[in-house]
Amino acid sequence: MKPALLNKPFTHILLVFLLVEAFLFTWAWGIRHLIPDYFPPGVEEMYKGVPRESNPWLEPWQRWDTPQYQAIAEGGYSAFDTALFSPPLYPFLMGGMAPVFDGNTLLSGLFVSALAFLGCLLVFHQLALMELGSEASAMHAVIYMAVFPTAFFLVAAYNESLFLLAAMLCLYFLRKEKWLAAGLMAGLAALTRVPGWLLVVPIGYAAWRAGRKGDRKGWFALAGMGLVLTGYYLYQWLSLGQLPTAMLVAQNQRGGYLSFPGLNIIEAIRRIFSGQLVVENSLELLFTLAFIVFTILVWKKLPRLYGLFAASLMLFFLMRMGSPQPLVSMLRYTLEIFPVFLLFAGWGAKPNLHRLILYLSWLGLLYFSAQFAVWGWVG
Repeated sequence: MKPALLNKPFTHILLVFLLVEAFLFTWAWGIRHLIPDYFPPGVEEMYKGVPRESNPWLEPWQRWDTPQYQAIAEGGYSAFDTALFSPPLYPFLMGGMAPVFDGNTLLSGLFVSALAFLGCLLVFHQLALMELGSEASAMHAVIYMAVFPTAFFLVAAYNESLFLLAAMLCLYFLRKEKWLAAGLMAGLAALTRVPGWLLVVPIGYAAWRAGRKGDRKGWFALAGMGLVLTGYYLYQWLSLGQLPTAMLVAQNQRGGYLSFPGLNIIEAIRRIFSGQLVVENSLELLFTLAFIVFTILVWKKLPRLYGLFAASLMLFFLMRMGSPQPLVSMLRYTLEIFPVFLLFAGWGAKPNLHRLILYLSWLGLLYFSAQFAVWGWVG
């Protein structure tokens, strides 16, 4: 057996990872160099007491949720009123790694995200190889995810890459019938992002299917997930004096709430026609409608575990009503519906479609990452 570093797929994936990271850091630095001093009104509130980053290579990544994760990493859930909007795993890792980077939680967060991003690409390659049966298709799937228009969130000091890594590992272990490992990964996903709770749907389905074949061990996955979450929520209750619902309450206080699925689409259309944030609402509507179609295709064409995961996420996102953008952050959230990239890999077998996917992805990545670097709202 070849050492991992001499394994051709590993080398290719590592190269993709390094190229995307290097390009995005250079691009963000260049954009910020051209527009050095722009800070939108009210942006100071986003920092939650965390000082502005002075390093010009790091400063373009201290945007929106990132300084809030930093504040939690440095001061815990008492850092600001709605700090409980974020599950604990990502800011905990930021804080835990900070001493390695001389206390810089932004740099430690970028490091954690980078490791998780590389892990995502490696695990997704294995999933794609398992489902598509072709090394070329598996690499296409990896590349499409790595250059998706909002894939820079996998590089940024956000919890996206860590969540995707845990969710991918959960589904990978379910496919391998490694039940307890799948449950533990689902628990970690839920401790990274609230939608991680939705992994209970594919887990329950996989356990039921295994039970029909006489394998009762499938329920260990639910037990593993429950064990992780029970441990954390007991800590949250006993040490922080907060109920498990505190995260949802904090998120609602940040300008969103749950409503009937699809009402956010209707409200977004209404706001577009009334001239409110037309560009932002139109882009979020476009991504939402496209991924509704893609989710239906995932349900029809891929193993049911992926369909259940994709449909659960999409349903949850369609229940979120934001303000002033009803479909707030959908540009970012669609990235989490990663089975769609397996579909893209199938389509990419045709050279013209492969080039079209890549060109559109790169154009989107250039535009949205530049917007992010100059405090433009992307998600």
